[in-house]
Formats: sequence, C-alpha cells, structure tokens
Amino acid sequence: MIFHLRRLINLSLYALYSRAWAVVLYMMLGIYFAGYALMVFSAETEIVNNYSWWFFVTATTVGYGDYAPATMSGRFAAVCIMLLGIGALTLVIAKITELVLKIVNKRSKGLAVMKLQGHTIIMGYRKGSTEKIVEEILSNDRAECIVLCSSEQESNPLYGTTVEYIRGELASKDVMNRSAAEHAAKIIIYGSDDNQTFFTAYAFREINQTAHLVCYLLDEDHVNKIYNLPAKESYLNQVILPVNVYLMAQELQDPESSNVFQHLISNLNGATLFRIDVPYNLDKVWLFEDLFIAFKKQHKATVLAIKDTSIISNPDMEETVSAGMAIFYIAAKRLDKIDWSLV
Repeated sequence: MIFHLRRLINLSLYALYSRAWAVVLYMMLGIYFAGYALMVFSAETEIVNNYSWWFFVTATTVGYGDYAPATMSGRFAAVCIMLLGIGALTLVIAKITELVLKIVNKRSKGLAVMKLQGHTIIMGYRKGSTEKIVEEILSNDRAECIVLCSSEQESNPLYGTTVEYIRGELASKDVMNRSAAEHAAKIIIYGSDDNQTFFTAYAFREINQTAHLVCYLLDEDHVNKIYNLPAKESYLNQVILPVNVYLMAQELQDPESSNVFQHLISNLNGATLFRIDVPYNLDKVWLFEDLFIAFKKQHKATVLAIKDTSIISNPDMEETVSAGMAIFYIAAKRLDKIDWSLV
C-alpha cells in the first residue's frame, strides 16, 4: 500500500514537473487573483491601487517595503504569496537550468542543427591530424566558423574550442542538413577510406557547387572522380594525396627541401603560400617581371606561380598576367587588399 502510494506521488510529481511551465503559469495566475481578492477584502487600499507592482515584488521575495499590509488578513495573504512565489520561482529556475543543460549537451553530442552561412566544414575526424588542420585554419582567421562532422565520435572531440560538432554518417542527408552544408564556403573531406570520401563529396556537390572542396585520398587512381564532380569552377574541386611519399625522394636529392615545403604550407611559422585573383573587370595586362617587382617592393611578397588555364611555376619574365588570372605568392600574411592601379 505504501509502495503504491509512493509510486503514485512520484508519478504525480513527474507529471507536474514535465508540465512545469503550464503549472507555473496557472499557479501564478491563481495566486495573483486570489491575492487581489484578499487585499480588496482586507481593505488594503494602497496595495490594491498598486497591486501588480506589489505582487511581483512580494512573490519574488525582493520586498522593497514601499507598500506593506496593515491588517492581519492582508499580512496572511502576503505570506501565502511569498511562500508560493518562492516555489514557483524555484521551479522556473530549475526548468531554465534544465533547458540550458539540454542545449549544451545536445551540441556536445553532435545532435544540434547549425544555422550558418559561409562557414568551413571538416568531414571526418582523425585524432591529431584534425586538430592540426583546425589550428592552421584558425591561425589564418580566428573568426572562422568551423563545423566538424564524424560518425564515430560519441561527443565533440574538440570540446572546449569554438568548433561545432555534428554526429552522423558523413554522406547522409541528415548530416548535410544539420551542418548547413548547402551554405558552406569551404569543406574538407577526410574520410576513413577513399570510398567514404568520394560518396561524401558526391553528396555535398549535389547541394553545393560553389564551395571550395578539398578531399584527402590515399589512392592516386581515384583523383579524377573528385575532379569530375560538378562545380561552378573547375579549381573548386581539389585533392590532397599523401605527399610525404614524394617528399622522401625530393629530400634525398635536395637536403632540407622537405622542411622548406612544409614551412611554406603552414600558417603558424614565417612566410606562407597564398593565392589572389586578379579582378575580372581590370582592363590591364602586366609583364610578369613588373608584377613580380611590384609585389616585392610594395608588399614584401614573392610571386611563385600564376594560373590562367593551367599553373605556371616560376614564369618567364616576359610572361603576361591579365584579368581573371590567379597569382600564387609567399608573404608573411595574406594580402587582403591590393591597389591594382599601382601594380
């Protein structure tokens, strides 16, 4: 009997807590109107004339003391309002705390829905490597918004950073939707194998053909699968292969050349390799020699390569550069603005 009674009480309390907002609303309305009736009955004229202000000050136990009941019945009503107000306030605080914890837990578990635009997505997590990728991206732009997606991590492996987390199968519609992939500006796909990487890239390109896509592949034979995916511009589909294999041979022939290469691709130390595109609306043609000297003198930057239809490394001084072409240069920081009229 006692067990059933206790169970009934627990179920009743849970039902009340699960409907806490409705309970608080009805409780406060009931207390408000009952208190008003008692104050009218007790002839507490000053309180009745300022009842709403007095009620909320009393119910929240702030108690400014600017209005106070003078009769016994009025004081009794005030005590009831204070006691019930504390209970209602405690319930409100508990529900707000629960809501905040639920939101935080939902985000850390990768169950949230991102409402972002122009962000960067990293598909796939590899301990150590992903942290370095994030560090490189943020060192270039601390305001960069990054969303990490993984099907294997129970919670955000980069918890405590600004990186958001989405958990689920990488190529799934659910992950694409919750990571706001349609509105992303850049995406890195780092799958557990080349098949996962390709299918994820394919799913991404179905909804976004304007973002810069970079895929990590293990097999060079799969490169064309990525290059042939639909994109607004062909250069937006790029592949990274395990370059250390090539660098080993290079290092044997030219000692420390691998160190130079790694130095140029890192944003963390010294000069880094960047790209800038010549605006399409410029009606001007430069000799590479003039462009090279202008970049060096004005920006302390060294131009290494240019691209029209294909990349030309170490161009001849007589090579021409015109609107729409890409320029690859080394500099201490990215050149955000260039006055092309002075080049």
